[in-house]
Amino acid sequence: MSRAGVGVGQLQRRLDGLLAFLNPHWDFVNCHMVNYLTDSHWRTFLPEALRAEVSCKEDVVSAIESLFWQADGSTSKLSEWESFLAKGVKERLSFHSELLTTVEQLIEGQENAAQLSIREFMSAKKCHEVELTAALVDSLVRSTKPECFIVDAGDGKGYLSSRLALQYGHRVLGIDANPENTENALSRNRKLQRAWNGLTERAELQSRGITPKRRGKKSLSVDSPKSTPSLENYKTTARFINNKIKFGDLLVEHFLQTGTPKVCLTGLHTCGNLAATCLQVFHEQPDCHILCNIGCCYHLLRERYSTQEFFGNKALMDMQTDFGFPLSQYLQERKVRLGRNARMLAAQSIERTLDAKELPNISLYYRSLLEVLVSRHAPHLKNELQVGKVRKFDGFKDYVKKCAEKLKSHWLAAVEDAELESLQQEYSMDKHYLDLFYLVRMSFAPLLESLILLDRLLYLKELGYERSYLIDLFDPSISPRHFAVVAIKADAD
Repeated sequence: MSRAGVGVGQLQRRLDGLLAFLNPHWDFVNCHMVNYLTDSHWRTFLPEALRAEVSCKEDVVSAIESLFWQADGSTSKLSEWESFLAKGVKERLSFHSELLTTVEQLIEGQENAAQLSIREFMSAKKCHEVELTAALVDSLVRSTKPECFIVDAGDGKGYLSSRLALQYGHRVLGIDANPENTENALSRNRKLQRAWNGLTERAELQSRGITPKRRGKKSLSVDSPKSTPSLENYKTTARFINNKIKFGDLLVEHFLQTGTPKVCLTGLHTCGNLAATCLQVFHEQPDCHILCNIGCCYHLLRERYSTQEFFGNKALMDMQTDFGFPLSQYLQERKVRLGRNARMLAAQSIERTLDAKELPNISLYYRSLLEVLVSRHAPHLKNELQVGKVRKFDGFKDYVKKCAEKLKSHWLAAVEDAELESLQQEYSMDKHYLDLFYLVRMSFAPLLESLILLDRLLYLKELGYERSYLIDLFDPSISPRHFAVVAIKADAD
């Protein structure tokens, strides 16, 4: 694992180009879809050249089909749209392969351990993520002498920890801020351990093209009996991870380890600030030799330069004392800020949307209509009304009724049906324009995520970690947060 990866200057130039593209669009990516009608988003944020190419419902439907649903839907009628979207694609991290490292490049010359596809006890998505992450972490840990202990930050239900402990035999400490999660992780691991031999047998047979017998039937295809894996190499603890946590002390406590153990700090979809904290802890703790982190929930990042913030989970946010963006000195000097709506957008998946050809739920349009009613009848609540999810409604009238009941809103309940019908008629065409607006705004999601990830990689490079990398680990149509940040200290080998 001697590959040095990309340099500081290369990352700075890429960030300069990305920011130059984003700078005219910060208000656009930070707009709220709730205000689509009240604040005239279509006219406010889309250039006249784009709007001129779609002047009726048929144009909008055609634009969505050719620009988004068809990979090769080029048409001279939408040249401005094609040019605008193409420029954005070229700013995505996935477009710049020179900044990415493949797993094969990272573990060059090292023999991979056999991967088993064990789908029980988790969804197909989680299975995909766990298999690939566990295999990568195993390769990283096996490259050290002596092998590292693994600390799984944000352990949750123990999906990754269980696999690393049971399949690969590593000693793993799962840490989660929620005590209930740590108990559930141990319970799940006990069930998984009891079923492990049967599950691995079935996976091995399937990998050889043999259809295993139904569960409960004894298989004749097992070459030899296997010993049940030990539970002793997987422990959990409930802690909030910050820069003051001492992994070495925790490992001594839970594994009765003597001396100073080497640590591989990993995390699969570490939420919000936890991903950034893991990078900081990796740098500050000498016993952390390897980092492998996949972050998520960008909306929960604590920004250094963004002030207008709202967080539903205030208790969690109050526990965060450090900033999660920007991490790099380069972006700090430029006082780069994202904004909460931009971070919310960064967490969305254009790949999944395109793969499923999925337009926004009708509730988004209804919610924007509801905001028109707010502006008319309760203007003091504009931009303040928190509705949340409304389930099982039959049309706009029923949606409004359920909102009124949920919010215990007398003024909303008093709005007459005639006004609701008139409102729908007045804005009937806007539903189609909203769909197109939603898609073009979502096309910025990979750019915003690229900014966050490049900032994290640059932070590590600025601190002198030459062996730090961004790895495109998962299939983005299966797992939207598919990039891993990996770093290896010089003395890890």
